Amino acid sequence: MSNPEDSLQRIVLRDAEAVLPDRIIRADLVIEGTVIAKLAPPGSATGDEIWDLGGRRVTPGCIDAHIHGVHGTDFSRTDAEAIAASAEDLAAMGITTIYPTVVPGTEQEMVAALRECSRAMELSKSILGIHLEGPFVSSGRMGALPAAGIHSWDEGLFDRLLDGAGGQLRIMTFAPEEVPMEVQRKFATVGVRGSIGHTCATAQQTDAAIDAGARRCTHLCNAMPSIHHRDPGPVTALLLDERVRCEVILDGHHLDDDMVRMALRMKGAAGLMAVSDAMPLAGMGIASGSFCGQVVCSDGSRATLEDGTLAGSVTLLPEALAKTSKRLGWDPSMTAALGAANAAADLGLPRRGAIRSDHRADLVIHGLAAEKGAEVTVLRGGIPVRDPEGPRLPDEMERIR
Repeated sequence: MSNPEDSLQRIVLRDAEAVLPDRIIRADLVIEGTVIAKLAPPGSATGDEIWDLGGRRVTPGCIDAHIHGVHGTDFSRTDAEAIAASAEDLAAMGITTIYPTVVPGTEQEMVAALRECSRAMELSKSILGIHLEGPFVSSGRMGALPAAGIHSWDEGLFDRLLDGAGGQLRIMTFAPEEVPMEVQRKFATVGVRGSIGHTCATAQQTDAAIDAGARRCTHLCNAMPSIHHRDPGPVTALLLDERVRCEVILDGHHLDDDMVRMALRMKGAAGLMAVSDAMPLAGMGIASGSFCGQVVCSDGSRATLEDGTLAGSVTLLPEALAKTSKRLGWDPSMTAALGAANAAADLGLPRRGAIRSDHRADLVIHGLAAEKGAEVTVLRGGIPVRDPEGPRLPDEMERIR
């Protein structure tokens, strides 16, 4: 009997400048089906299709585990079709995996939003799960979350939210002081990664939550007490514990650059994962609208409520990573780790987020003037995002075979 993989078309991206987890190399990337079959010396690989990249850079597609919307679409207030369409737009920009993030509200609002996000997973290959930011968080650290969406712990409500998500709830932001410890220990048994955030917890309560199984935090430093030398709070506990990965919003407003440097020094490159926390005004320039049931204004760089509170971000992940890496002098491998590999490890996606053999071919090819003036061409599972039925790469690329 023949091996089914023998019939897979072999695609060669010749002479790519590939950003690997530990270095940059020139190589031929060989794609079979949806995965990278191997990396070969430049010019040596053969295949059914061969495209000469001429040394253009290739990076892994970004993974954004905390994103509320984009281009006017609010993932908590729309239907599955609109969420999926946004996911496809984001994929074309290089964000090949997302976890639509739902803000807390009434039970009816949250269940409806979770159902639509779950249904959107059937319509877009980029959506791998759902992030619910609440509702069991602290009213003392709401940030831009609506007060009506903050709920005391209710096991029945939790079960109904799980049901509404159709088994696709993968991340839930929670405050350790608001959720019973015995419940925190059970999150993983129902497929949910508890993420510490929007909290007034002490360092001791945070440590206890980590011991109970929490392995991530939601937007480090934001919506949690600041570090104090006599009351270190959750930030210090999260930074000191090697078991925890921390979300960081790198839009230049949520975290000072020196705070990012300190977090990197303490956690190491594998301990942080960049998220956008993008809200519906992202990508719209100077604009205003509604988010979390409140009026939000954006100057194109930052979004705030009327009282000046930051209301998510308007900077998408590729731009945030590019600007921060330039300011802080990161090498491309570190940037790729914060934008993809670390999130993949956090979310239990062992074959995504890196350019390696036997990893999914979610690839961003830089320096191509693709249609509509885009600066990148994106392959998701080896297939072009913009035109799955069309040529694999733009006309300007030389197809050797």
